[in-house]
Amino acid sequence: MDFSNFWLYTEKAAAEHLNVGFDLYSKGHLIWLLAIAVFIGIMIPVYMKSSHKDKIKIRRIFAWYLAITEIIKMIIIVVIGAPVTAYLPLHLCGYAIFILLIDAYLTKQDLTGQMIAYAFGPGALAALLFCSWTALPVFCNFMSIHSFLFHAVIVCYLLMRLANGEIKPNYKGVWVSLLTLMILAVPSYLVDMKTGLNYMFIYEVQRNSPLEIAWEIFGVRWGKPGYVVGAFLLVLVIFHALYLIYGVTRIKKRK
Repeated sequence: MDFSNFWLYTEKAAAEHLNVGFDLYSKGHLIWLLAIAVFIGIMIPVYMKSSHKDKIKIRRIFAWYLAITEIIKMIIIVVIGAPVTAYLPLHLCGYAIFILLIDAYLTKQDLTGQMIAYAFGPGALAALLFCSWTALPVFCNFMSIHSFLFHAVIVCYLLMRLANGEIKPNYKGVWVSLLTLMILAVPSYLVDMKTGLNYMFIYEVQRNSPLEIAWEIFGVRWGKPGYVVGAFLLVLVIFHALYLIYGVTRIKKRK
């Protein structure tokens, strides 16, 4: 294994024109997805069989894992000289750190559970399927490893709680989650406008992702404002699709 690019970050890879990245659904990407699927497949029954106190511990371990590893990442970013402003927790999954921490400590988690079910969990899954860090080595790179594990923990957190019946997605959750996204998008977009970065992929479309649909339908004709409107309409469609999927899954469980 080649660890020579372990501390490489996206901006440096682009500046030095390094061709060390990976393609979506290449062998390395598929290995990661398979490993994550195995991990989740193990954790779900472990969680379901755990006592109530142990379930709380598991949720809090997962939530603190996100927070602590994000702090470690930011320290490393400073040490290796990467641009700090480009790695702030202003993406959707960065905000998930705070939502999961709140959810892990609440006794009644309906509101945060709905947000995780519609926005943060599926958002993390989308990040794993349509990685934005493909310019980096798929293995033997800190940022790549951190990104895969970070998003895997969010997806696993959701699926454990869904499987155990603790999160019960409802239609109100669709609109609560959309409103949450709109609120969170404001600071991200303001930072994007000032820095030219692309937090929450609002400022520019993420290539090779479903967001390209919003760009093709709305962005090509009306530019960035059209793309932003189209992206939120696409998210609304996805949330409704998730609502149907959750509903069908509940019906099958009852049968």
